[in-house]
Amino acid sequence: MNTDESLGTLHIIVKDLKPGDTIVQFFQLRSIETRKTRSGQDFLDMLLGDATGTVPGKMWSDAIRKWGREFDAGDFVKIEGRVEIYKERNQIIVDKIRRVELSEVPNPGILSRTGPLSPEALFDELKRYAQTLEPPELAELLGGILEENFDALMICPAAKMIHHAYKGGLLEHVVTVTRKVETILSVERKVDRNLAIAGAILHDIGKVRELTPKGQGRTPEGRLIGHVILGMDMVRDAALQRGLADAPWLKELQHIILSHHGETQFGAPVRPLTREALLVHFIDNLDSRLKIMDEALESTDTQGFTTYNKWLEGRAFAGYQCLSKEDSNVGDSRETG
Repeated sequence: MNTDESLGTLHIIVKDLKPGDTIVQFFQLRSIETRKTRSGQDFLDMLLGDATGTVPGKMWSDAIRKWGREFDAGDFVKIEGRVEIYKERNQIIVDKIRRVELSEVPNPGILSRTGPLSPEALFDELKRYAQTLEPPELAELLGGILEENFDALMICPAAKMIHHAYKGGLLEHVVTVTRKVETILSVERKVDRNLAIAGAILHDIGKVRELTPKGQGRTPEGRLIGHVILGMDMVRDAALQRGLADAPWLKELQHIILSHHGETQFGAPVRPLTREALLVHFIDNLDSRLKIMDEALESTDTQGFTTYNKWLEGRAFAGYQCLSKEDSNVGDSRETG
């Protein structure tokens, strides 16, 4: 069994948890929501995680009265509880919980996810993309912005909890968006490659100022302004410093950043009004949705379905090719919830 005994008590990693296990160990709280039972009692619906995956957690009203509910996504917590099966999946019934500082965790690395790719390699890949852009002033602008934000890009997540929510997740997301945009450009000849690639690289650059360094919360300017406007301001300021305020492509590059959320109700000050902005918006959405699905599919029932995911607005399915022949032949006689 894969465990980490340096945590003081035996740490059973998420993928090795079994029904009946009694646990006293640390987790990162990936999400938390107050909900009600059928009888009207409050309970906390949690998602607890370590570097190997996530497991749902439930904290009933008696435990809430003892330990409170003032916890936030991103917190590191110490849990006492037990593992039970609910709808063919493990879940942890939390009897005791307290927030801890990361310094209290003997081996923090086992709690926080990291991306599968080297941040340094991803950064170099972005730099190579930037160097191919025309005119040279555009390439120089992007190269400068990337270098100025190197340290933040090495650690910044793409989000607190929705997708790529781990160290270096922002850089991974930006690179995969840029790759996808480059691929589409081969069949969409009317799209300006220079603007599209530049927009793909910079669309989320404001997140290095929106999110706290560890990605567990938002900075004051992140709360008050948000990464969309912060990103546009960063590009504007960098352009002013280089004497590029009147560059003919600058406003269109800023427009890609401003419109990449697509609709005003999703945080876009304006909707995409150029081919390049439209492309970056849809590829950004595609990349984030695929990542949300990948992460949801880390835990499925025996029929290959995840629990309900509010970001996907449904239960993702792993596909028949991921199931054993025996499971795929079970048919509709089993409850799918």
